[in-house]
Amino acid sequence: MSDHVILPNGLTLPRTSKKSGNTFTPWLGVNPPFIHKNLLEIVEVDKNISESNTLALDALNNGASSLWFNLKDHRDIPKLLENIRLDIAPVHISGNLHPEDILKAFKSLPKSQNQHLWHGSINIDPFKNAISNGRWFSGSAHEDISRFNLKIPQNVRSICSNANCIPNNNVIDQVAFTISSLIIQLDILGWNNSDRCLVFLKSQSNYLETIAMTQAIRILWRSILEKNNRLDSSLWICGETSLQTHEDPAQQLISRGIEAQSLWLGGCNEIVIHPVDSSSKAKQWARDQFLILAYETGLTREKDILKGSYLIDEWSEKIILASKEKINKWVNNHSFIKEIENETLWE
Repeated sequence: MSDHVILPNGLTLPRTSKKSGNTFTPWLGVNPPFIHKNLLEIVEVDKNISESNTLALDALNNGASSLWFNLKDHRDIPKLLENIRLDIAPVHISGNLHPEDILKAFKSLPKSQNQHLWHGSINIDPFKNAISNGRWFSGSAHEDISRFNLKIPQNVRSICSNANCIPNNNVIDQVAFTISSLIIQLDILGWNNSDRCLVFLKSQSNYLETIAMTQAIRILWRSILEKNNRLDSSLWICGETSLQTHEDPAQQLISRGIEAQSLWLGGCNEIVIHPVDSSSKAKQWARDQFLILAYETGLTREKDILKGSYLIDEWSEKIILASKEKINKWVNNHSFIKEIENETLWE
């Protein structure tokens, strides 16, 4: 039997891991990833804005701690966020909207909602839109990204990389896409905005690979921040579980719980646990799963719960090495943009 196993993505790992070389310190220089985390609930926004607001408040009152809205009209924001304290619950806004219109809508909210302390994101990702819809919002990638050259509240992240939108749920592609997207946006807007970065990931079917992938992104991003003298910046990572609904609900519940735990251990700040079906009961099951992770597993007691896991460390290092080749290619002359336009990014 070989001492190594070859993974489907081509990475080779030892069957029995052992320490090799220097101690791996993935969390050096960044906030500990095992502190408080948020359960991010995606709230469907339809024509009945009052009903969507009721769903959002119900989610916050029953286990969720942050909200995601995909909007079609910025004028819906005041009604949608009614009675939601923006200094308590992170709020993420996405959709085909102009960032300036979103900011104006937030400024119109009553002072009681503490809109000046809003934390969350304006997730209008031009690369996600180009991949999903085959076009830029305003004619070019540079124009789309330049729209964020605004005075945005301090705790609102606007430089977003939605790796969950790519067609391949491949760990190397997710890492390379994430890092390349952030670098190009910061090259255009300026690296003084590096504290506004947010990443959205999909979990892998392999529990350990999800941990290694998320850890690899943090390690890679720290090295890039160091090169740009921006080590005081933080990276916010949202991770989501799978969306499959064809399996037995009981099996899905177990799978989603395991996926959520791997996202937690990898270092995600927010986690989306997708319900096993569209019922209100299934949504509450998802919230309960997160509450168990947060308060009954003891995961928050250790600063680095994976310390000493040489297998995870080596897996992360191999993901980093494999991803760097794509990152260097895509970042050079910003060829990432041209390949998205030509639909050759994954060739």
